[in-house]
Amino acid sequence: MLGLWGILLSISDQTPRAEKVLRSGAKADKPDVELVEEATAETDDLLTQSLPPDAIPGERTLHFSSQEDYSRFLKALSEAGLSPLDSIDLLLAARVSDDALSQLDPTRYGGQKHLTYRIEQPLPPVELDSELLGQLRAFNATARAVVGGDFESDGAGVLVAVLDSGLAKHPYFDDVIINSLDLTNKGISGAGSEHGTGVASIIAGKEGVAPLAELLVIRVLDDQGVGSSFDLAAGIIHAVDQGAQLINLSLGLDQDIQILREAVLYAQAQGVVLVAAAGNDGYNRLPYPAAYDQVLAVTATDARYRQAVFPNQSKAIDFAAPGVGVLAAGDDESTQSFSGTSAATPFVTGTLAALLSADPTLGSQQAVELMKRYLDDAGAAGVDSVYGGGLLNWDRLRERTTKDIVDIALADIFLQTNAQPGTTMPVEVTVQNRGTFWTSAAELSVLVGDSAPQEFVVGTLAPGQTTTRKVYVQVPSLYSDEALQIAARVLTEDKTDDIRPDNNMKAVFFRPKLQ
Repeated sequence: MLGLWGILLSISDQTPRAEKVLRSGAKADKPDVELVEEATAETDDLLTQSLPPDAIPGERTLHFSSQEDYSRFLKALSEAGLSPLDSIDLLLAARVSDDALSQLDPTRYGGQKHLTYRIEQPLPPVELDSELLGQLRAFNATARAVVGGDFESDGAGVLVAVLDSGLAKHPYFDDVIINSLDLTNKGISGAGSEHGTGVASIIAGKEGVAPLAELLVIRVLDDQGVGSSFDLAAGIIHAVDQGAQLINLSLGLDQDIQILREAVLYAQAQGVVLVAAAGNDGYNRLPYPAAYDQVLAVTATDARYRQAVFPNQSKAIDFAAPGVGVLAAGDDESTQSFSGTSAATPFVTGTLAALLSADPTLGSQQAVELMKRYLDDAGAAGVDSVYGGGLLNWDRLRERTTKDIVDIALADIFLQTNAQPGTTMPVEVTVQNRGTFWTSAAELSVLVGDSAPQEFVVGTLAPGQTTTRKVYVQVPSLYSDEALQIAARVLTEDKTDDIRPDNNMKAVFFRPKLQ
């Protein structure tokens, strides 16, 4: 019987993951933040201190606690015949060369010295199991096709900021209003803009989720996909001040730094939603800005809607979205196969843009909560470190106001990957009501290997509600050639009512592996 259902996929890693960093207290004029020590301890002797590998040499970021101190320092700098590399007046912050600091001590004016760090677009996975990566299934479709065509609205009237590597000229964007700012001096459509172009084409343009959303393209990454934390903060401030409702951040860094934290809090205070990539390193932590509580973090799935193996993991992830082999715009009017959490992030941003465009009275946070209400559960029941809050499901969003839709789904079969070989462990089988009608008396069958099926009655489920049943299994020994095979199927009492019978069954295998 198991063979008829098929072995569809392998169980994903579900190890416990780090939480987001919580910050609060933003004000509209100047963020009032809790100061948190940065990851790299800094001393008064910053100019001679050896730098961490991700710090930018030859410069420092200065912070001032008052407008008066900030103005006094800039005046003294000017009188000395010097000038800052850059400044963000709103944050009372300046970027200054080490040469200038050797001539003028900012601490005399109340300035605090901090390192400036590199930001990067998420790198492709390089140290992960090639066998697992080879099992991923590409979407091989544009964002518009992935979401099923027209969704909610065309995005018109919504300004989306894309902070990335720029935007190449491409016919996808012929009908899109585009404004731009280059903070790298490399040119908006200069070399290396393929990453930003791919991101933008998932949000807007002819094959985007929200085709007519207006784009504010701010280049903060150079042709190597690298930028600075100062430029990222400046880009966020500029996007907010230009009226962006959404900011897409398919980039990150490892450090929790004050200037970025303050920029994020400023955006939050103005009601702007920031959406950021969870990263592709396979770590048990999120990069910044995705790690901030004020930012929506997005992980990636393949075309079978299984977590894509390479993303970083955390229970603080908000959404899982398509991120393997998505067809997107590239340089020279080409099309690229785009993978990574960079590709998944704009699916969330574009969906928010479409929802806000459809209902101008809908607040940004209301749109976020609406999306979360119709997520598909996956992995361990509820929020987990692999899928976070759950999978985006555009059909459920489209059908949310349609009455009496019956859609009972086998959400997932979950076995802890830290299960000890040769032991007996529980397997969680989760069922979810993805329709708009209360379901009752559904039947759940679970098969473990060649044993007889275990039968369960699934009680009444409200729309969106999940329930879990446990079966106990013998985990194969470490040296066994056999895999643990588990399959499950759930059916409504009247089997003809379910509009999506294809999501009623799932099968997995689990095999302990020598490290």
